[in-house]
Amino acid sequence: MEPPTGPKLLQQAEKILLRPIHPHLISYCPTMDLIALVTDEESLDVYRINGQRAFCLKRKSSTTTVDSICWEFNGQAIAVAWSDGFTDIISSETGKVIHKDLAPPAIGPGKRRIQCVGWGLNFIDVDAVKRRIGIPKQKTDSSGISINFTASTTDGWDTFQDDTTLEDFLQRQPDLQTLDIAPDLPEQLAMMDIETLLPKLPPIPSPPMTPFMRLQQQAESSAFGTQAQVDAILHSQHMKDQNSVDMFIRCTDVGTVHPSIYDSLETVNVHLPENWGIEKCRPILHTSHPYSCSHSLLMEVKSGETTKLAFVPLTLGFIPSAGIYLHLIASKTAQLQNLLLYIQQCLQRIQSYWRHSQELPSKLMMNFSETLENKDQGNLVQNLYQLACTGYCPPVLKEWLVDELQEAGHKRWDTAVMSSLTTILALIHENLLPAIDRCTIILSRLRGLAEYHDQNWIFNAPATTFTSLLTHLQNLRLLAHTTLLYGGDEKRQFEFFSKWLRYEIDLEATELESSSREEMENKDPGVDIGMVLEYIRYPLTQSDLAPYLRPKAQLSSEQQKSPAASYDETRKAIDLLKEGAHYKEEALCLEHVLIQFSTNCTKLFQQISQWQESHITMSHGLVLESDHSTDTESHTLDMRMVFEVSCLFPRRERPHNAHQENKNYDPKTGKKPTNENDLASQFTQLTLSEPHSTTTISTFIAYAPRAQTSELRVHKLTHTPTIDELPRTLHAYAATVLRFDGYSIQHLRFVDDKILLLLLRSASNQHHHIVCLPYNTPMSPSPAYPLPYTPLTLPLTHSFLPTGTATPLPARQIVNFTNDRVAAYTRHVFEKEFTPLRLVVNGMAGRRVVLVLGDDRKHYRVLDLDYRGVEEGDVRAREKEGSSGDGDGDGDVEMGG
Repeated sequence: MEPPTGPKLLQQAEKILLRPIHPHLISYCPTMDLIALVTDEESLDVYRINGQRAFCLKRKSSTTTVDSICWEFNGQAIAVAWSDGFTDIISSETGKVIHKDLAPPAIGPGKRRIQCVGWGLNFIDVDAVKRRIGIPKQKTDSSGISINFTASTTDGWDTFQDDTTLEDFLQRQPDLQTLDIAPDLPEQLAMMDIETLLPKLPPIPSPPMTPFMRLQQQAESSAFGTQAQVDAILHSQHMKDQNSVDMFIRCTDVGTVHPSIYDSLETVNVHLPENWGIEKCRPILHTSHPYSCSHSLLMEVKSGETTKLAFVPLTLGFIPSAGIYLHLIASKTAQLQNLLLYIQQCLQRIQSYWRHSQELPSKLMMNFSETLENKDQGNLVQNLYQLACTGYCPPVLKEWLVDELQEAGHKRWDTAVMSSLTTILALIHENLLPAIDRCTIILSRLRGLAEYHDQNWIFNAPATTFTSLLTHLQNLRLLAHTTLLYGGDEKRQFEFFSKWLRYEIDLEATELESSSREEMENKDPGVDIGMVLEYIRYPLTQSDLAPYLRPKAQLSSEQQKSPAASYDETRKAIDLLKEGAHYKEEALCLEHVLIQFSTNCTKLFQQISQWQESHITMSHGLVLESDHSTDTESHTLDMRMVFEVSCLFPRRERPHNAHQENKNYDPKTGKKPTNENDLASQFTQLTLSEPHSTTTISTFIAYAPRAQTSELRVHKLTHTPTIDELPRTLHAYAATVLRFDGYSIQHLRFVDDKILLLLLRSASNQHHHIVCLPYNTPMSPSPAYPLPYTPLTLPLTHSFLPTGTATPLPARQIVNFTNDRVAAYTRHVFEKEFTPLRLVVNGMAGRRVVLVLGDDRKHYRVLDLDYRGVEEGDVRAREKEGSSGDGDGDGDVEMGG
């Protein structure tokens, strides 16, 4: 067999893994050279381009598997969906889990598996971004025709424009000062954030290292263990971009879609209309565009014995309806949720250190107390109190001090209590109280928005709801301050007690008539006996922190169900505790008050989610294919949304009747005019005499059916940025079939807004080719383009869900791709030693690469798509072939680097 001849792409990296991976669970980071993959051991491994492993996520349990992975649009995190229905989000900067076990909302009995995960950015003021990158704002006249006013007026003459592109907004850490879109002064005042002036919250320390808590420590995985983790969650850069919201979308295997504003933990439940009577639907692909508030979903819809592939738009209507306040509300509610997690983990850590400070002393004193009780010589407090007041040490106390406690036991006692109390005070002063203050600022700001707007706005509850939440925070702050004061007093008392106890141990260890004992007796121990007596009397056996740091489980069921206490009731309970009187125990339990505050915050988040859900629609769909295979792991399809600055499309006039609408096409027979020019002229008759310019979104779906591996079916749907009603907002629809004679399509991927990447296998020599095909060509019947589109007659009433069928193949435009045309667009030919299986692209501007996975599922290569490598003997032939098309169709394709 002769070696393959043809162009070669520059190989940047190559790696052979120790374990095979799942082919459908490999993804390239969109902004960094990180490769995420899932091995057959169901663990997520992320490698750098040099082959070094950056971080990993081990398998949750022996019964769970990974269903889906998805990078965030800016590469800051990666989502991992497990088979138990939960989703973990891992930071790409720290490799730690940011959010663990995110569950979809309850939608009935049984577990729901996450079939598809999507991540996208949506701009709030789209026109401002377009002006920033040099796209003029389009206005329409009375007839609905779009007019560009910036060309004939002085509007925008002073607008600063440079080489800024849309991808500059999608970077991992965008320069927001350079990308500033200069909002109006009222908007700037509304978006001013005082929290940026506050110091950053510190990380939460690890739990105490003791043999008794090692197992518990392994189970506790704090998301705020390092400053990098705290900054990524609480001080994230995306919260400062006031003109965008990050949408995180999860789709289950039963057809429900759960969009949420990242990193808000509240989500909603959206599904197809129940009156459609669809037996089964399953989302398999998601895509979005920052200019469009409608996300595109590709679903497998089963009705009867047929499984259809349908395009279903998910319109997030709350993005334009809330306006500039959407980012403010989304970011503040997300911050409030994250601060709640921070406070909960902080309180858990405080309780852990407090238990640690009590466990060892109680064990050291327990045996001695039993000895005293058996000998009927009082208790430990009485003996220590007598020793401190009189200096007399009973024999049994001396034996315990000298023989049992000794210097080693005292050192352990002192270390456990002093280190724990020091950490508790630091946690309250540096972590807990500043976090409570930030929650107060956030709730005060949200209450101001609720008071300013109508009650039927985003917040359906009255402003008194926020007042109640602020009262909870007042109680938390009061209890935390009181705990801080008592903890400081207890620490000072223990310092004197520990120093005195060490002195007594050394003193009792000496002989009665020795000079060393006489010297020690005459020497001042340097302790405040009053502080020692105070510690022996109270904190030694019953800490003053116990009523505040006790677990909620120690409260009775009636106390746990009692309503929240007011600020005056809490302050009264503190005073009663000081006096030793009966007090309201649940009012002083920090954990109980925090749970009440968290419960009320959850109700507030649910109100916002209900408002979002009321403005989300998923009630339309267009059937693309009717012979779709349900093999999930072997999908040979991809989808992408593309923004078009100026798109020429026909403006329809409503026909007199439905028969006139479809007189040129019969969906049952699939007949169409024999001449494509006749079809174009008949379609033009239904339009205005003059085309008009507008800004639209085109959704491209590339699909290669398993039954016909030599066919590439490309669907182009041109629609408005907001798809309210699919028949009305769909401007044009074209379906083109490319037939590669002598080749089979192994895999395909969209690289960017211009290039479609195909992995072809030649039937003659079994060589594999990477073909870069320009796909974003105008709606035109001209065969000059490599992938032409001929619009079908609208509206396609026969193709809409729930009972619609796909447009038959005879009605689509069919193009035969010969060997010469394949060679003209071939960018890489593989040698026989490497058999490619799957393509993965990153699409990063100026750094576009393709990862090729081998058929052994262990070997992959990374090739540079921006490298222009061409054999000399093929230059003339390929340039001659490419000269028949436009600039996008030449053989030596420029990849936009």
